[in-house]
Amino acid sequence: MRKASRLAYAAAFTGLVMLATGPDVRSQPPPGAVAVSAGYATGVDELRRWDATVDRMTRTGELVVMSRLADRNLPGREHEYAAQFLGGVPVYGGGVARQLARGVTVSLFGTLHEGLDIDTSPALSAGDVLTRIEQQTGIGRATGPPPQLIILPLPDGSYALTYRAEMRDARIYFADAMDGAIVHAVDAFDSQTAIGIGTGFRGDRKKVVATQAIGRFEARDQLRPGELVTLDMDFDAERLAALLEPGEFGVRRWTASDVAGDDDNEWDDPAVVDLQAHMGWTYDYFAQRHGWEGVNGNNRRVFGLVNNAVQNAYAYYGWTGPEGTGAFVFGQRGSEPRVALHTVAHELMHGVTYQSVGQRTMGARWGIWTNFDIGARLGPRSITHEGREHACEDTSFEIRIQGEWTPVPAWCEEGRFILASYQGSAVNEAYSDIFGVSVGFFHEDAGATGSYVYGADYAAGPIRSLEDPRSRAHPDAYAHRYEFALARGDRRWYFSGALFAGGRLAAWRQDSCCYGAHHWNSPILSHAFYLAIEGGTNRSTGLSVEGVGGANRALMERIFFRAMAELMPQATSLPQAADAIRQAAADLAAGDAAERAVEQALRAVGLPPGTLTE
Repeated sequence: MRKASRLAYAAAFTGLVMLATGPDVRSQPPPGAVAVSAGYATGVDELRRWDATVDRMTRTGELVVMSRLADRNLPGREHEYAAQFLGGVPVYGGGVARQLARGVTVSLFGTLHEGLDIDTSPALSAGDVLTRIEQQTGIGRATGPPPQLIILPLPDGSYALTYRAEMRDARIYFADAMDGAIVHAVDAFDSQTAIGIGTGFRGDRKKVVATQAIGRFEARDQLRPGELVTLDMDFDAERLAALLEPGEFGVRRWTASDVAGDDDNEWDDPAVVDLQAHMGWTYDYFAQRHGWEGVNGNNRRVFGLVNNAVQNAYAYYGWTGPEGTGAFVFGQRGSEPRVALHTVAHELMHGVTYQSVGQRTMGARWGIWTNFDIGARLGPRSITHEGREHACEDTSFEIRIQGEWTPVPAWCEEGRFILASYQGSAVNEAYSDIFGVSVGFFHEDAGATGSYVYGADYAAGPIRSLEDPRSRAHPDAYAHRYEFALARGDRRWYFSGALFAGGRLAAWRQDSCCYGAHHWNSPILSHAFYLAIEGGTNRSTGLSVEGVGGANRALMERIFFRAMAELMPQATSLPQAADAIRQAAADLAAGDAAERAVEQALRAVGLPPGTLTE
C-alpha cells in the first residue's frame, strides 16, 4: 500500500485546495484522484483540455476503451467508456465516460488517478487470498469467478493492491495482495403465461400472469419478452441462503418446487399476487417509457423471491441468485410483505442501474461503484460529546466486527477526523426512489398510487419523501448531508457511530456504526427530481423552482434516466450525478423549460455547477 498524499494536498490536475476548517471544510476526491465533469456546464476550453488528457492517457495505455455504444435516443451520438489501468491492473472506479457527436466530444464524466506508482506484482495468488479471507472471517468461498486483482483507492488518498473476492455470505471482500489482510468489505446487494386473478395486500384485485404446468399454475410471466419469475421461499431461510449464494453465471439452481404456484389460477397469497403483478408493471414502464427491456436491457430472466423472514427488500448483484445473474428479495415490514409497487420498482431499478452502468464500464459483474465514491473530507481536530472533548488521535469507536463490539481507533489525518459517506450509493438509492415513484404515476390508471412519498402504501407509514425530505428526518440540500467519522484498525476501515450533519457532530450512537448514510442522503437528489416537475421552494436554501408540471413528467423522467444509463461513470458522487443530469437536460431539452427546471432544481438542493470541489 502506498500513501499517495494527504487530504489537504492540492490536486495537481485542478489546482483546487481543500481547506481543513471543520464544518466549513471543502472536499474533493482523494488526492491523486481527480473528478472529471466537463460538458454543458463548463466552457469549451475546459472540455477540450480534458478531452486531450483522455486522448493522451488512451495512447499511453493508462486508459483502455471498454465500450463504445450508439446513443439510444440521439442519432449520431456515441458513448465511450475508458477504464484506468496501471501495469495491466484496473484501478477500481478509475475511468471516464465520454459522449461524442459524430466524433466530436460533447461531455466527459469520471475519475482519474494521477501519478500512480504502486507495485502491481502480488505476493499471493488468488487461491492463497481466498484461504486468508476464510481464515479471517470463517466464511467459505463461493462457486463463481476467481478473485480479481485490482488497485483500490482508500479514503485517505492511499492505494492498496488487492484482490476483489466474492464469498458465500454474498459480500465482496478486498484483501491485500501482499499478505491477505482484509482492507474493506461491502455487501453484494442493495437493501431495499396464462392470465389469472388474485388479491393484493391492499385488498385490490390484480391480474397475475402465470404459466400453466402439470397440475397447477406457476408464477412465471412468459408473455413479456423477458420472463418474470416469482419464487416462494415459504419462510425457509436455508433455501433462501442457498439460492443467494454466488454461483456460476447462467447455471440454474432453482427448481419447479421453488416457483410460486396455485391450483386454479385464483391466487390467494397477497405477497405472490403483488410481486408478480408489480414486476410486470415495472417491466412495462421501463420498456415503454425508456426502451429498456427487463433489468439488464436485453430481457434476461428476472427472479423475485417472496415470503422471506427478513425485514427489508434487497437487490442482489453479480453472480448471486438462482442462476448466478442476481435476484430481488422481498421480506416483511411488520406484518406486511414488502411488495408494494414503489418497493418492487425501487429494487428492480437497482438492477437497471447496476446493469446499465456495468455494461458500459468494467462489465456487468462490476456495476456502479456505489460503495467507494465516498467524498472523504477532513473534519475537526476534536469533538465534544456529553460534556467531554475527544481529540481525534485519542478517540476510539465501537465497531461491530463479526458479531462482536470492538474498539477501533478513529482514522485521523493531520490530527483531524476523516468524515465520509457513500455518495455513489446515495445516487443509486436516489435513482431507485425516483423511478420507484415514477412507475406508480405511470400506472395510476391501473390503480397504482401516484405519490412522491416512497412507501405511502404501507400501513406502517412512509419511508422517504421526495417532496419534503425533512419530514422524514432526511437532508434536502447537499451542504446538510450526513457523514460519519471513519475508524481504522488492522488496515480495514469502517464508518463509526459518530454522525455529522453539515460537518458538525449531530449524534454519537454506537448502533449507528457501519452505515454509509446512502438512504439518508439520497433525498438530496430525488428532491431535485420532485422540484423539477412540481416546482416549489427548498426549505434549506430558500431557492425556488418553476417546475415543468405533471404533464411534462415523461420528459423529466427521460432526462434523469439518460443521465444514469448513458452518461454516469462507474464512480460517481452527488455533485457529479448533478452535472450528468444537467448534460442530459441539454441533450434532450436544450433551451426548453425542462432544461431550466433541471438547472433551478439542482441549484435549489445545493448542487450548482462546480460543487465537485465543495
